[in-house]
Amino acid sequence: MENLDKASNFLDRVDGGPRSPNAVDRRMVTLTAPASAAAEQYRTLYYRIERLRDLKTLKVVALTSAVPGEGKTLTAVNLALTAARANPDRRVLLVDADMRRGQVASCLGIRFWPGLAELLADECQASDAVRRFKSTRLMVMPSGKPPEEPTQMLASARMRQLLKALREGFEEIYVDLPPALPFADASILGAQADGVVVVVRANVTSQKNVRLALEHLKGMPFIGCVLNGAQPDAAPYLKLY
Repeated sequence: MENLDKASNFLDRVDGGPRSPNAVDRRMVTLTAPASAAAEQYRTLYYRIERLRDLKTLKVVALTSAVPGEGKTLTAVNLALTAARANPDRRVLLVDADMRRGQVASCLGIRFWPGLAELLADECQASDAVRRFKSTRLMVMPSGKPPEEPTQMLASARMRQLLKALREGFEEIYVDLPPALPFADASILGAQADGVVVVVRANVTSQKNVRLALEHLKGMPFIGCVLNGAQPDAAPYLKLY
């Protein structure tokens, strides 16, 4: 098994559509279309990471992208849902750490607060911020209401203490980080993860932004890139990177 940075991953394009505010986004294919080719790609990605766990500790896996709109949240949510279904005996948590533009709650059709922001501000208890998603075994911590200083919150001692406590309470933790550019948020929290995955959107993300993002994340426990929105003939696209 090669590391993710040597064996690139492809995720099929999944188009969005109108839905009710409380409905699960249909792009959450591991729930809405578990037999689809797209859902199978998330399972493939999950088991690649699972095999890496034989080589190193990967309790906390963080996902980011260079800029917004590349599908990092889509990937993080589907990956966490896949993990919860694949190992029902494990405690799996999905954390939305993008406190500027958190989208996890919207994808799952759940309330976005109280969440991480309120917990870090000592405005709620962990039992209020973490809740089970419907009938699955996945636990979710949404981002909460956007705070005035998200970078300071993520860099705080309270955030480090929270992550330590979460490590003790869960076997697998997936963290949806903010985009790597232009803020420091992703690098701050990425340094506390066991592995960082960068999501790149096919035919959208520029080479320059990919390079800048990887430079921004230098020193992080980088385990690879995921090519999102890929078409069957996307292999030549990787040569640009």
